[in-house]
Amino acid sequence: MQKLYVLYDAACGFCSACRRWIERQPTFLPLEFLPAQSPELATRFPGFEAKAAPEELVVISDEGGVYFGARAWVMCLWALEEYREWSLRLAQPALLPLARAAIVVLSGSRGWISGWLGLVGDAHLASSLQDEAAPRCDGGCSAPVHRAGR
Repeated sequence: MQKLYVLYDAACGFCSACRRWIERQPTFLPLEFLPAQSPELATRFPGFEAKAAPEELVVISDEGGVYFGARAWVMCLWALEEYREWSLRLAQPALLPLARAAIVVLSGSRGWISGWLGLVGDAHLASSLQDEAAPRCDGGCSAPVHRAGR
């Protein structure tokens, strides 16, 4: 396995915050994040049909493995250098039901968690930035140039 594709709900603040946290972690293999609502998904993964509002995380390996919910979270942790040991523990038959129950609670509450923490989704951020007018310069806004070695 050389790469994992992580399909997440870009409209969800909690999901987007989790994506940003995972992106900051050192990894054993590359992770590529794709909004589950993306039209690109059908061309990348023919035959895979994502929902407009995904209720759970989905991870697809470059070898064709597809993981949903708790197993998808375990795969994300497995890819992270500092959390692989945790992923191996959580994947055990005795702990996977506990992980699954925790993910069900989090997934069912992600809208409330997003609102409570004031988190906005990546899709909301992107549309907000598109709606903003570009800053205008009236000639007096040049920044000083810093050259290396001076």
